[in-house]
Amino acid sequence: QNGEIQQGIMLIKDDKLRYQYNSKNLYTILRNQEIFFLIENNNVDNFKKIEKNVKTLIGIQQILNDFPEIKDEYKIDEFMIRPEMKLNNKYIKKISILSPRLNMSVYFPKCQKQKIPDRYFFYSPFFQYEE
Repeated sequence: QNGEIQQGIMLIKDDKLRYQYNSKNLYTILRNQEIFFLIENNNVDNFKKIEKNVKTLIGIQQILNDFPEIKDEYKIDEFMIRPEMKLNNKYIKKISILSPRLNMSVYFPKCQKQKIPDRYFFYSPFFQYEE
């Protein structure tokens, strides 16, 4: 909301999600078995369950799971989520999230398909993901 740019990595596997910010001062969000967890990157033993404000993450995950059969836009409560494909239509380039309280874009500069071990979706024990 304040114009800041944060970089990280997003992993999606079936109903699992990992969004890991690159900064040690930020956090990692995990979704496993419909439950979201927030883990501090500088203290991975400190985690908490997230129950509010997860609808945008669920929407992003839905779009990525729908690939390659994605819609032009998705409506989730007050959020309008619009994916934009790269010219070759092999990957999603950007997802725009619009609502009365939040306008943001999530860019995907380097998408790739690969096998992801389930351990990267566990909050305890927590496994660091390195590219």
